[in-house]
Amino acid sequence: MKTAWQTTHKHTVAGKATTSTGGHSHDLAEVEAALLGHSLEIDALAARIAALEAPPPPPPVASARVTSIPDLLTRLEEDDLDELVLANGTYRVSPAASKRSDSLWIGAKFAGRTRPVLVRAETTGGVTFDGGGATYFGGISFEEGAHDQTWQGFVFANGTPTQTGVISFGGYAGMAAPHHITLRDIVIPKSIVSASTGSGDHALYFSQAVGGPHDILIDGLRVDGSGGVDSALHFFHSDAVNANAWNVTVRRLAVTATDQAIVVWDATIRNLLIEDSTITGATGSAIRYEAGQVTLRRVASTSSGQYGFYSSKGPNPPGVTFDACDLR
Repeated sequence: MKTAWQTTHKHTVAGKATTSTGGHSHDLAEVEAALLGHSLEIDALAARIAALEAPPPPPPVASARVTSIPDLLTRLEEDDLDELVLANGTYRVSPAASKRSDSLWIGAKFAGRTRPVLVRAETTGGVTFDGGGATYFGGISFEEGAHDQTWQGFVFANGTPTQTGVISFGGYAGMAAPHHITLRDIVIPKSIVSASTGSGDHALYFSQAVGGPHDILIDGLRVDGSGGVDSALHFFHSDAVNANAWNVTVRRLAVTATDQAIVVWDATIRNLLIEDSTITGATGSAIRYEAGQVTLRRVASTSSGQYGFYSSKGPNPPGVTFDACDLR
């Protein structure tokens, strides 16, 4: 006599008669193993499909390390590099406009490049371009159609940028405008000096060029104006053929102790954005505006000698958009 839980049943699994006791198939483990095998095959197939659909890995970066200004300029002419690394140290540079072998005149001979390039200090802040006390110290000038370059992590020191900027974009009538230039984490210390307030000596100077300097990004610029420079950013001058700058973004600017930190004074300026920036201790006005189109977004100034913002056209002149600013 058999009890209920001992009852024997016949089943068919994959065309095969099997016997189970107590309602459980002896071949259940085989079925589970078969299903697991199919699942693993499906997972492997999905992985192969995903690999075929994935984008190819980026090509390796072509990089070179250099240890002198002449070597830097020579390699920058070559169109086979994505990155140039200047070894940490202090490098004497002649004024850019003198176009000597150690001058950072970034002009026509670099305009033929077809691939963007990053030029950087070996470590951020580890390279100083030393003007040697030059009284007409343009540390670097972007001119004559130079384009698609990023310069990162440099300090410019020891010089007087008489009637110009330590860093200049344009300024020469008849020359093609520089464009698509980025500066990151650049420092202008107090050893950049000026003979007197109002002498026209600036950290960065934007001026006229054919087509106007454009598509410029300044990110993380720090300027200590206690040596006497008039401004951190100065936008001025154009004519009917040679426009001033457009499509320029400045962010994370930090300025102390200039006369006027930012000067915007040209009608051809457009799409200028200055954001997430601080100005401390301007001896005159933190921001001076007279012409052009500019947006100030999350810009704060404190301890200004005269005004946080000044324009002869009043506190809210046409052409200026204020967005979450605190200018004192």
